[in-house]
Parts: sequence; C-alpha cells; structure tokens
Amino acid sequence: MTLLFEEKWDRTIAPSDRKMFQTVYEQNPIQEGRLEFVPVRAAFNHQGCVLASVCILNGRDDWRLQDRLLCYKEDGDVLAEGRFTHNLLVPSQTAVPWTFIFQPNSFIRPPSLHTWGISLKNNHK
Repeated sequence: MTLLFEEKWDRTIAPSDRKMFQTVYEQNPIQEGRLEFVPVRAAFNHQGCVLASVCILNGRDDWRLQDRLLCYKEDGDVLAEGRFTHNLLVPSQTAVPWTFIFQPNSFIRPPSLHTWGISLKNNHK
C-alpha cells in the first residue's frame, strides 16, 4: 500500500502539506474492497468556491476520475454535487491526495466547512 502524489502535486506541494497527507494516510488504512475519500481540509477561495482536499483511499481495482458525480456533505446531508473529469488514476491499494472544487452555485445552502465529507453519487463506479 502506497501514498502517491500526482505529478503536479509532487512538484509543488509544501513540505508541511506533504507531511499532513502522510499523517492522514498513516492513520487511515486502505480497506480491501472500498474506495474512500478521507477529508483533510476544506476552505473557500477568493471566488467563493469550496476547495475540499481529501486523501482518496483505493482498496478496489484501479480507479479513474472520469465523469464522476461527487457529493459534498455536511453532517450527512448533501449540500452540493459536482461532476468531475481529470486524468487522475488512483491505482489499486494506493492513496492519492486530491482537491475537489465545488462552485458556489452548486450548494443548496451555504456550507460551514465543519463535519464535511465527499462521496460518490453512484457507488458502483
């Protein structure tokens, strides 16, 4: 099992952020048969978008971020959905840090950024 940084992340991530993701990885073992999005940090950018950084833990077959509908949740309630496509590959038995950007107009109510999480809209993908 491996923590893998996408190429651009690997070149630009701050040492403190790298250490933070390493700690999250060490504290959240990959579980066989599961794909999980472990929350790491959420923040608003200058445009009011929510930047939701997670560690993607892949205990299944290789997973690609191709046309995936993801939900942003707080306290178990879905506040936003977004469709994401990127060249990102998360190999089997690997963890990869990633940040999902949710547009302000995708939220049904303003997010608080507390007790949040990300999940696949359709768990079969």
